[in-house]
Amino acid sequence: MADQTPYAQLTGTWQFWVAAAGTTMTALDASPSGSWTAIGKTDGDQSYSWVGALTAFRDNHATGPRKHVRPEEGFTVAMTLVDLTLESLATMLSMASSAVAGGTSGALTTKSLPLRRGFVPNRFALLARGGALVANNTMSPYGAWPGQIYIPQGVFSSEPGMTFSKGGRPGVASVFVAEYDDTQSAGYEFGRLIVQSA
Repeated sequence: MADQTPYAQLTGTWQFWVAAAGTTMTALDASPSGSWTAIGKTDGDQSYSWVGALTAFRDNHATGPRKHVRPEEGFTVAMTLVDLTLESLATMLSMASSAVAGGTSGALTTKSLPLRRGFVPNRFALLARGGALVANNTMSPYGAWPGQIYIPQGVFSSEPGMTFSKGGRPGVASVFVAEYDDTQSAGYEFGRLIVQSA
């Protein structure tokens, strides 16, 4: 395996799985299984972001702010999917996998995906792990150990499109937006970033 030191300088990319919203987090030392389904291969940058600017309060007696609060916050994960099966597209569009219907067209066996996404998006749980380029998940800043992001519920919120060209490959850029989940422990309502530390 390639040298992973210094461990705190993380490199590599993530792999992603989805399951029904509220699905329990997979243990860090276990493989995603059961209802967890791999989204497919991604390309380009992947990012996760803490969303929510602070609001400053000032008074007439000082030139600087006296207090800050965060009135809104959130957490997002961005990726570009290049495995464009209809099942993967349905996920990126926040549609249930059952939206993909089997059928026939003439003598051909077909699958189809409706273009209308509907009023209420399908919610998912999201699991992100390192290891897209190496055999092991090594996203811990404390050693060549595993790490993962777990979001108990959210939706793919972007308005994706695909561009086809003579010399290119289409991808579907999407942003997964965590939703506040009251069933989680205090502070973990958007999920958690968890890594092995020893």
